[in-house]
Amino acid sequence: MNARTIVVDFDGTITEQDILQSLAFEFGNPEVVRSLDKALDEGQITLRDEITGEYATVRAPLDEVVQHVVQNTRVRAGFRRFVELAHERGWRILIVSSGFHELIEPVLEREGVDVEIYANRLDPQPDGWVVEWRYDDMCEACGQSCKRSTIKNLVSEGEIVYIGDGYSDRCAAEASDRVFATRGLASYLDQRGVPYERFDDFHDITRSLAS
Repeated sequence: MNARTIVVDFDGTITEQDILQSLAFEFGNPEVVRSLDKALDEGQITLRDEITGEYATVRAPLDEVVQHVVQNTRVRAGFRRFVELAHERGWRILIVSSGFHELIEPVLEREGVDVEIYANRLDPQPDGWVVEWRYDDMCEACGQSCKRSTIKNLVSEGEIVYIGDGYSDRCAAEASDRVFATRGLASYLDQRGVPYERFDDFHDITRSLAS
């Protein structure tokens, strides 16, 4: 089999719910979060603007938020077995997330899963968290700082399988060879006429890729 790289979103894809925004509501300013979410939907700001603005309102200690994440975040069924299969087959798995290493790594450690991660970083200042954005400034395709150019830099050859659920996954999914989608990403791809396979959990993806 040709080289295969499986790129997986984290928030709302590996996890059952999008913890990135729920944490901003929980520990930040809900009014600001709602306003930024509305502005993103209306095309007035970029995803980078939204995430940076939401987390600027978070002032809780990082340890407190990490504890909350580890205690309350549920991972989609079948994820660990999915990773095991990929390792058995020699496929590369890469998590590419608009979220943060500081919140992703503790969940994966809890699950006993070792996966390569590319995500943003946090500087949790007491007067508001600072997002250290790690993506290129602008994608040639969508004009935003998105995952597509990041994946291009990380993967030099072979088939790219993309798995995602939301806004941040759109451009990268359209550039991939094979796509598994759910929720908002599935609706977006339907509207664009882009082929994909729908999934509810990682058992669905494992069965499809293994066959």
